[in-house]
Amino acid sequence: MKQTLDGGAVFDSKKIPGEEYLPNRGVFLSGMLGKGSGDAFGFYRGRMGPGCEIAREIHPETSETVYILAGDAAGLVGEKTVPLKAGDVLHVDKNVPHGLRNVGTTELEFLVIGHPDF
Repeated sequence: MKQTLDGGAVFDSKKIPGEEYLPNRGVFLSGMLGKGSGDAFGFYRGRMGPGCEIAREIHPETSETVYILAGDAAGLVGEKTVPLKAGDVLHVDKNVPHGLRNVGTTELEFLVIGHPDF
């Protein structure tokens, strides 16, 4: 539920329904802010089960920043894979191939900021 304020908004990110980020099975993203609502950037809460991944992708016009909330992940940037854990931030410049994989045994929870929105 989103509460609109004069000049802002408050919402509970866990109550915003997530949609499966196809073709990446088992990956769910909840859009909280984005170009659809007139925002200059996209802000998403994501979750994925063990073994699931966001396959290698590229955004020619958008940089992407991922903040790991919980779990263990492997981030792909270009040809390099880096380990990520809760509290880590992965930033990817626009037009750089990237991906994210849950390498842990529990659900991976993360935030994504796209600038501008995807």
